Amino acid sequence: MKVILGDPPRDEQRYDLAYPTLGILYLIGYARQKLADKGYEFHYLEGFCSLEEHIGEVRKAAPDLYGISFTSRTAHLAYRVIDRLRHELPELPIVCGGAHPTAAWEDVLERSKADICVIGEGEQTFVELLEHFRTKKKRLSNIPGIAYCANGRAVRTKKRPLVADLDSIPFPAWDHVNFEDYLGIHIRKAYPQTYMLVSRGCPFDCNFCSNPVWKENKPWVRKRSGANIAQETKRLYDRGIREIYMSADEFNLTYEWTEEVCSEIQKLDLPDLYFQCNIRADRVSPEMAKQMADINMWMVHLGIESGNQRTLDGIQKKVLLEQIENACRVFKAAGIKIFGFLMLFHVWEENGRLCWESPRDVDQTLDFAKYLFKNRLIDYMSWQMATPNPGSRLWDIALRHNLLLAPHEFRSYRTASMKLPGVTPRHVRRALRRGLFIKNWYALKNGNINWRHLDRIWENIKSFAGCPS
Repeated sequence: MKVILGDPPRDEQRYDLAYPTLGILYLIGYARQKLADKGYEFHYLEGFCSLEEHIGEVRKAAPDLYGISFTSRTAHLAYRVIDRLRHELPELPIVCGGAHPTAAWEDVLERSKADICVIGEGEQTFVELLEHFRTKKKRLSNIPGIAYCANGRAVRTKKRPLVADLDSIPFPAWDHVNFEDYLGIHIRKAYPQTYMLVSRGCPFDCNFCSNPVWKENKPWVRKRSGANIAQETKRLYDRGIREIYMSADEFNLTYEWTEEVCSEIQKLDLPDLYFQCNIRADRVSPEMAKQMADINMWMVHLGIESGNQRTLDGIQKKVLLEQIENACRVFKAAGIKIFGFLMLFHVWEENGRLCWESPRDVDQTLDFAKYLFKNRLIDYMSWQMATPNPGSRLWDIALRHNLLLAPHEFRSYRTASMKLPGVTPRHVRRALRRGLFIKNWYALKNGNINWRHLDRIWENIKSFAGCPS
C-alpha cells in the first residue's frame, strides 16, 4: 500500500518552511514501526513546489492514500490542493491533519472535498486509518480521534487518549529529508540546523495561543526523558546537524526536568553543537542558566508579549514585568542571548467586557523593548500583530465581538486582522514601522542572521514601507 503525506505547495503561498513538518515525519516513523510487516510504502511530498508540480507528483505516484498537514494560515491553499486531487483522482482517500483540521474540522469538511480529518495527536489514529483502508475491517465510526462526512453531514468520533509515554513513540523519519534543503530559523549560530520536539503541550492558557493538537485532551503537557532527548540529539548530530531548536512551549517547565535534559546532553560531549529554546520568565535561576550555557544553549526565546502589566494580566500570561526583566538579567549573566517575542494590539475580556490595547499602550510596549535593548537585556525581537487563530480563546473573543475583518481569512502577522474601536490603519502602520525599524536595527547589529531567508527579509522591507504583505 503506497501512502503520500504532503505539505501545501509553497510556490503558491510563501509560508514559512524553515523546517520539515515534524508531524508528518512522526507519522511515518510510528507507522513504519507498527506496520513493519504489512507492505506499506511511505513518501513525504515536501512543500518545495508549485500546485501543478504537487498534483503531478501525486498523479504519477498513484498512491492508495493521500494525507496533507496544514495550519490555518495555509488552509485556503490546502483546500485548493484537496479539491484538485478529488477532481483528478476521485477514488483517492484524502486525509487531513495538523493544527487547522484539529481546531476547525467542520470548516475543512464543509469547504473542501477531504474525506477525513485527524483531530489531535495523530500517530495512533494514522495507523488505524491505514489498516481501515487496507483491510476494510474496522468502521470509521469506531476509530477515535477523527471527523468525516456521513450522509451529507460532518461526524466526529470520540476523543482519542494521548500517548502517556512520549519515549515510546519512535523518532521522526529523518531519513526522508535532506536538512540542507531547509532554511532553518532566521537567527542561527551554526548550519545545518533543524528542530526537535522535546515536550508536547503547555500547562498555561494564554488567550492568543492556538495549541489545538496537544490540548485536544488531557494532560495538557507531557515531557520526554532526558535520555531519550539525548539519544535523538546524537542521531541528528551524526546526520550532520550542528544546531537544534529544542521545540517546547517552555524548555523550563520544571527545574528538575531542565536539569535532567541538560545533564544527559552534556554527557554527549559535542562542543560544536548549539541549541536554542523557548522559556518562561517566571521559572529561571542562575543555576539553570549555567546548565543551559554549558550545553551551548546560546540563545533563548522569551515570551514578553507586552510592556503593559494590565495586558499581561488580561491575556492571562501569568507573568510580571519584573519577572521578565529578571529573567533577562539571569540569562545574560550566563552569556546567553535573548530573543524577545512581542505583539501589538492585544485583545481580551474582563467580566465579559471587551478590552484592547490602544496605540498609546502599543507605544509603551515599544518603549519597554527599547529599554531592554538599551540595557543589553535582549538581543533580538519579533514584532507582530496579535492575531486570532482557530483553537485559541482570542479567536472565540473575536467571534463573540465581531472583530474579525474576514472570518475565513488568516492574515499575515504584519497586518491587522481585527477591527478595534479607535485603532485606525494609520495607527497600525505607524506601530509596525517603529517596531520593525528597531527589530531590524538590532538584528543587523547583533549578527547571526540567516541570509537564506531572503523572502522573510523582503517581507520586512515591504511591511516597513507600508506595503500590503
